[in-house]
Amino acid sequence: MPVGYSIYVETPSPIHNKLDPRTKLAALGTVFVLALEFNHPLVLGILTLGVLAVGLYAQLSFKRFLPFFVGGSWFLLLGVLIWPFYISQGLPLFKVFGAQITLDGLLFGLAMGLRVALMVVAAGVWMMTTSPQKMTMGLLKMGLPYKAGLAMSTSIRFVPLINAERATIMEAQRARGLRLDRGNPLARAAKSVSVIGPMFLRAIDLAQSLAVAMDSRGFGARDNRSSIIQIGLTPVDRVIMIGCAVAIVAGLVMRILGIGILVRGYL
Repeated sequence: MPVGYSIYVETPSPIHNKLDPRTKLAALGTVFVLALEFNHPLVLGILTLGVLAVGLYAQLSFKRFLPFFVGGSWFLLLGVLIWPFYISQGLPLFKVFGAQITLDGLLFGLAMGLRVALMVVAAGVWMMTTSPQKMTMGLLKMGLPYKAGLAMSTSIRFVPLINAERATIMEAQRARGLRLDRGNPLARAAKSVSVIGPMFLRAIDLAQSLAVAMDSRGFGARDNRSSIIQIGLTPVDRVIMIGCAVAIVAGLVMRILGIGILVRGYL
């Protein structure tokens, strides 16, 4: 994640200012469902490119996407390394530790990595294009209790905040002579305790400070709350939501027909 205090990026794009947060949440859910409906790397790659195109249309810089790319690349690597040992169909290529590696196994591993990467990038675009205030209002409009909506939006806001605290702690420990980049993996894991411990304590302290601040402002004293932010569904929002529903149904039909499916019997 980028080091900072908010994942949300303010830009004058229509996705930021014109679309209702409920519409963007529905689009995110649609991407997740489509990612689970297909297991062919070509289809999942096209969906990933589509999500990236939406991010570029939202005027998000490549630098903002880079942390999500790094996280997604790990899943790609794990998929290619693990799944070929479980898929036996397809053209045999070579053997590793006595296990036959096939072309379909490698492609399926790539697809599984792309599936998770697609979800990660889609969630990143959603968080970078939806302000926490509008996110909370959208959840309330959907019938979620205010406390639950606030807890969800606050937890998302805590992600970059904790990451910024992690960077600060690492710099402080490095100034004291701790070199996290030296030694074997076991030694690095042992050294990371000096970062994870303070970061965990700092997270508890931040949560406690937030709770005290909310109590001092009378949080939960009244059932009815007013908000300066007003949201509403427009015709464009309704068209997008209908398109999301159609896409989910079409993906399910394609799944049943075997279109976009590389290996049957797996999700």
